[in-house]
Amino acid sequence: MESLKFGTFIPPIHPTNENPSLCLERDIQLIEHMDKLGFDEAWLGEHHSAGTELFSTPELIILAAHYRTRQIRLGTGVNSLPYHHPLILADRFMQLHHMTQGRAMFGAGPGALVSDAKMMGINPSEQRSMMEEALEDILRLFRGEIVTNQTSWYTLKDARLQLKPYNNSPIEVVTASIASPSGPKAAGRLGTGLI
Repeated sequence: MESLKFGTFIPPIHPTNENPSLCLERDIQLIEHMDKLGFDEAWLGEHHSAGTELFSTPELIILAAHYRTRQIRLGTGVNSLPYHHPLILADRFMQLHHMTQGRAMFGAGPGALVSDAKMMGINPSEQRSMMEEALEDILRLFRGEIVTNQTSWYTLKDARLQLKPYNNSPIEVVTASIASPSGPKAAGRLGTGLI
């Protein structure tokens, strides 16, 4: 029988007049405290333009929290896939999966802030389809497949990852659901969890 699990999503939102270094440290301390309380997981967001949500690279916070906690699982909540080349993101995450001894979880989304996309010249109306394209290839890479694919925004030629998942265990992958049914549809079609 499975027990109920508890976790949290940390965007993180902080006042712009606070010291950002102290805010980041406080977020890591929160995860440490949750670990001591027996929480199962924490998910950490990625944002680039709001000025209040300070995690531009959730993987860095995950790694810092991993070394200061014992059991809590840590997830990217989420990586905004249109902002990253799928091979580089998958390769970087696989390294994180090893460095966290399998505690890292992969969250995928299209990107929630229109201002993030606009700064990178990405049409916000294309973000969901871009996410699905990239997620399909990332999942194939996570499974150890050699991937060749040409899309309107990236190319993969006989691409493969350098590492297999830690202990050859599958990486837990979730897809974001915020404002439209595209996230749940993608999760169902691709066989991921939903966040």
